[in-house]
Amino acid sequence: MATPLFLSMPKEPMRQRPSTFVAVVFLIAAFSAALFGCGSIQPQPPAPEQQAEQIEPMLSAAGFTMLPADTPERQQQLGSLLPLQVQYYIGKTGNLHYWMADPYYCKCMYIGTEEAYQKYEKLKLDEQFQAKEGEISRQNLEAQQMEEMDMQEEMFNPYGMGLVGPMGPAMYW
Repeated sequence: MATPLFLSMPKEPMRQRPSTFVAVVFLIAAFSAALFGCGSIQPQPPAPEQQAEQIEPMLSAAGFTMLPADTPERQQQLGSLLPLQVQYYIGKTGNLHYWMADPYYCKCMYIGTEEAYQKYEKLKLDEQFQAKEGEISRQNLEAQQMEEMDMQEEMFNPYGMGLVGPMGPAMYW
């Protein structure tokens, strides 16, 4: 009786073709890069002009006064200040004075009192609260719409299965 050919061959470990190995490594690297890229996506911060456009109405509403940089000296001073951040200094009488430089949007400086600053902070908190409340409302609306879609699907399909049921495609049609 002859020994089958496959039993008499020397046993070597099976090797993958190099092109298959390279393809697998490439796919793993591409998948890893895609995951890393998705994790690092962050919303873009607003441009300075947009930021100023959001802040300035609140400063005005709070009682800050706008001083335009209408002379070369004021423009130079405005350019040397930290932009778009409300800061303060203590005056000669010991009172706090608040200011914000805007070299981008209005090319001006806003100046206000302690009372105006407190109003500004309250307006900022109210805006943040409204934004958070709007996000919660949006999420609730999306959840309600999904629930309605589920109910419509169940009403359309009294058997409780999708178009492809456990017995095959469209068993009840």
